Amino acid sequence: MSTSLKAKLFAQASVFPALVSLLGSSPFNWYDTQLPLSANFPAVVVQQISSPNDYAVTGQMPTNWARMQFTVYGSGNDSENANLVVDALESFFSVFNAIGINGLVTYPNLIVGDRDLGVAQTSPMTYQRVVDVRMFYNATI
Repeated sequence: MSTSLKAKLFAQASVFPALVSLLGSSPFNWYDTQLPLSANFPAVVVQQISSPNDYAVTGQMPTNWARMQFTVYGSGNDSENANLVVDALESFFSVFNAIGINGLVTYPNLIVGDRDLGVAQTSPMTYQRVVDVRMFYNATI
């Protein structure tokens, strides 16, 4: 059975040293779709925005492009903590492999959007960064 892209992201991110140093290890503050009320900051929430199937004359291809959104919740009195998590995510994206071909020099993960936000209803304000990434992955592994 194949592993979902979100599961591949979690498995590789949870052992990536720069992310573990910021998000912790037990628990690893990385969540699927929604931030739980009990979450500690900094934290990352991952959502799949789109993942249309690619087809050739012979049928559906095993590889797809997915657009994933990473919402980073920072801690502290300014946006620096959220920015540090995004820096670690960018390093992670440069080595994340969801296509199953080892030894490639560059993995095709492209940041296509990066927004700076904040939740004003919290005190101090919760700083956010929302990063959209286009990822190439193999759905059959």
